[in-house]
Amino acid sequence: KQRERSNTIENDNEDYYHGTAVTSIIVDGPRFNPHLQDNCGNFRVRHFGVATQRGFSSFEILKTIKEVVSTNLDIKVWNLSLGSTKEINDNFVSPEAAILDEIQHEYDVIFVIAGTNKNTDNNVVKIGSPADSINSLVVNSVKLDGNPASYTREGPVLSFYKKPDISYYGGDRDEPMIVAGGLSGYTVYGTSYAAPWVSRKLSFLIQKIGMSREVAKALLIDSAI
Repeated sequence: KQRERSNTIENDNEDYYHGTAVTSIIVDGPRFNPHLQDNCGNFRVRHFGVATQRGFSSFEILKTIKEVVSTNLDIKVWNLSLGSTKEINDNFVSPEAAILDEIQHEYDVIFVIAGTNKNTDNNVVKIGSPADSINSLVVNSVKLDGNPASYTREGPVLSFYKKPDISYYGGDRDEPMIVAGGLSGYTVYGTSYAAPWVSRKLSFLIQKIGMSREVAKALLIDSAI
């Protein structure tokens, strides 16, 4: 795990929980959640901390992400479990999403992005940036019975791009997911925890089987349909 933020930003213990939980799913999620066994095995993860729980600058994060991707070209699948509480605009793709699309094209990588969660404002329905990234694989959450989770947000992007692309199990209030953290595990739910399950599958297809990112993405979406 590497911290890529400025050393002038003070860290709290809470800043490590979310990233550690997400990483634990990619490394060995089925060990904690055997009902979600996907037979993809275990993964080595390079974890780059780019934000704090207190908030962050989109510009600084995207600048850091580009630097990290450009210096770790052996990694083809990048999990991003963060996003805006605000809704995307109906008429244009967010600057954050556009930059991520550019990074993916330039470095031949793919981002798996959490579809963002509803907050206490019930009027917030549409997904938040950067979940409007066109080239990324954007992941929503469903419950074990296949229905949308209580915090799920919706697309589309620009009225015709079907976003989120795919849904997976992200837990919910009545069926939380177990992740690693502290001296033992704890329970969570959210699109942040659905995305890494899809990152596992995409990593298996791209870095184990040898598929291109376009074919692997299309295969996952087709399988979900």
